[in-house]
Amino acid sequence: MTVSFDLISDLHVETWPEPFDWTGMATSIICVVAGDISRDRELVYSTLEHLGQCYKAVIYIDGNDEHRYSLSNLQQSVQEHKERVKQIPNVIYLLDNVVVIDGLGFVGVNGWWTFDFDNAQSYDQSKEWFVNHYKVDKQAVDQIEAHAFTDVQYLSKSIKRLQTHQDVSKLVVVTHTVPDPELVEHDIDLEGTHRLNCLGNNHILKSFIEDTENKIETWCFGHYHGDIDKSVNGVRFVNNCRGRANTDWCKSVYNPKKIFVDV
Repeated sequence: MTVSFDLISDLHVETWPEPFDWTGMATSIICVVAGDISRDRELVYSTLEHLGQCYKAVIYIDGNDEHRYSLSNLQQSVQEHKERVKQIPNVIYLLDNVVVIDGLGFVGVNGWWTFDFDNAQSYDQSKEWFVNHYKVDKQAVDQIEAHAFTDVQYLSKSIKRLQTHQDVSKLVVVTHTVPDPELVEHDIDLEGTHRLNCLGNNHILKSFIEDTENKIETWCFGHYHGDIDKSVNGVRFVNNCRGRANTDWCKSVYNPKKIFVDV
């Protein structure tokens, strides 16, 4: 059996002049949204409601932009966000949830970052850069890092539990941030920048240790606005970000990327 789903992320709807309208765009009955819908929470919820009308199931994980203005109180922000998303029809927030459709399991976390994605860059200087660039306090940095390691532990435990789940033949992992620095090593614009250390969480790859039955088939992510569709050790790593309007890394014409998984 083959299960398909549409992959979208990094819509950044508030940066585009036209309202977000996905009517008639769906190519599957399932959609995976890998975060960064908007910095405006109300726009996040209205966009998810709209997507819930376009698909029978919307599988969603939050990005960092959903918490842009509450990073210093991230734990409360995530909890409040989860409670609000739970009220939206046909939308499943992957945090603390596993979705199983026809033998295909979906599990995911935001991922965040630990400021050490690129070992060539100073860990401390990268944190200082983030504070200065985003005008946040040190508490925000500490909370981001803590959530990143919590996400690693949660994802690893979830994957371990699903190894013996008889209804799950294959797994799709969904994170917002990039799981492996090698996926973006080709980007010369990132080379030698502190921004690279805020792009992903390479500790999250430790979750593969728990995939003893080789169930992980596909890893979907967002956050990086260039296109990536690459197989590494038999796992497909793929993104499909729209990006911020009027930037070098954005798509004025944007379509879902249809992903097929043989179960």
